[in-house]
Amino acid sequence: MAFLDHNGESEFPMSKDKVFEAMLFAIPTIKGLQIESADKLQGRFMVKAGVSLYSWGENIPIQLTEIAENRTKVQITSSPKTGIMFGGAFDMGKNRQNIENILSSTSKILSSENKQKLLQTDIVPFQNNDFHTNPNFTIPNHSSRWYEKTWLTIILCIIFFPVGLYALWKNSSISKGWKIGITVIISLIVLSNLGGNDKIPSKIRNTVEKKEPNPPKVENVNNTQQDVVDATKEEITEKLKAKAKKDWPDDYTTQEFWVNEQINAYEYMLTIEDNSIKAKAQRDWPLDFTTQKFWYNEQIEAQERLK
Repeated sequence: MAFLDHNGESEFPMSKDKVFEAMLFAIPTIKGLQIESADKLQGRFMVKAGVSLYSWGENIPIQLTEIAENRTKVQITSSPKTGIMFGGAFDMGKNRQNIENILSSTSKILSSENKQKLLQTDIVPFQNNDFHTNPNFTIPNHSSRWYEKTWLTIILCIIFFPVGLYALWKNSSISKGWKIGITVIISLIVLSNLGGNDKIPSKIRNTVEKKEPNPPKVENVNNTQQDVVDATKEEITEKLKAKAKKDWPDDYTTQEFWVNEQINAYEYMLTIEDNSIKAKAQRDWPLDFTTQKFWYNEQIEAQERLK
């Protein structure tokens, strides 16, 4: 296992331009590698390796230096995209393999026989008239497309899987095996969540019912209290009528007057808050509400005068 970056270099008995062209042919033929940018004048490549079983991908800068006539040195560095904190500390030899594959494929291209065969095929994606006539030609950076960013694709698969799956299958640096595996996992998660939706409302409903008891019915309580008051008033009225009939058996006007006065005094006493003076008046004159009212008011006035 290699620790983080891996460096490699080799020398070719060819001019820098020939080595550069050979790499343009060689790198696209290597599985998992993609040229992000190339600068012929400066002799530089930036190559990207996609996600594999052993890593989250690598960045591979390549520098070509013509150290003598028809002699070119190639320096390659392969480093994990994620760094040491996110699984890049050990690459299971992936960085070293990237370098060996690039150097080996370039060496094969530089042999006249293999180069002639490849020039006759359709696997030369960067064969372009502008490139051969313009030494400052730079390969367009196709990795600027948002779905070619592997880290963004992974995040989208986690937080918004419909867009994430689209980016996953459009991304050219992620292998087909990974695409199928991630798609299957997301599908299973979605199906499991859909299957559990019917159970959620009942659980929530049961929890709410347990934690939130029914509030007291204030309106019913008030109605009950009013019924008690009304019943008491009716009962007292009947007692007052009986007493008036007994005291003035043939004097109905006096009976009516006295009963009305008592009822008015009774209702007045109901409006007074409970206190010791009221309690004494009710205790001393239980069925004489006019006397209760008179005595209570006299006591209150005297109390105010004594302050």
